[in-house]
Amino acid sequence: MTQEELDALMAGGDLDNVETSKAQNKVNGHEHKHQDGSHVVKQLSDVTKESEQKATQIFDNLDIVLEKLDHLECGSIESCTAIEDIRNIIFDTMSIMQYQDIHRQKIERVIHTMRDIYRMMGSTLNELDVDIAPAAKHISGDDDTRDLVDDDELERLIAQANA
Repeated sequence: MTQEELDALMAGGDLDNVETSKAQNKVNGHEHKHQDGSHVVKQLSDVTKESEQKATQIFDNLDIVLEKLDHLECGSIESCTAIEDIRNIIFDTMSIMQYQDIHRQKIERVIHTMRDIYRMMGSTLNELDVDIAPAAKHISGDDDTRDLVDDDELERLIAQANA
């Protein structure tokens, strides 16, 4: 979570309006974009919206096909059977599409849960009145140590603090 997002949460703001930074992390020598929680929530939200739009288009198209089938006349037993078979396939397809809607609703539930967790984290961190040490910039085993303080500089800093 970025500082902007944390600030927005603590101020009771909306995560959807917070610009997210895309920090680069090296993992196994490859660069990976860090995607924080709000970015994932936005992606899930976009997927559910688009999925719902496409499902609606599919249902609309299937309804049009059913209407056209209603206007066809049965010229023979074979054509009547074919029309009825097509109608059954369309109804089966519509039934299967209901599962898509159930999955969309499950994703939306996850989105709401993630947002609730962010709000709870923000309010919990807001209530804490404790000085927390800054996070370590380097951990044993890190390859990039360019910005570490060397022993001489550390001794100078300690001497300044004691003066």
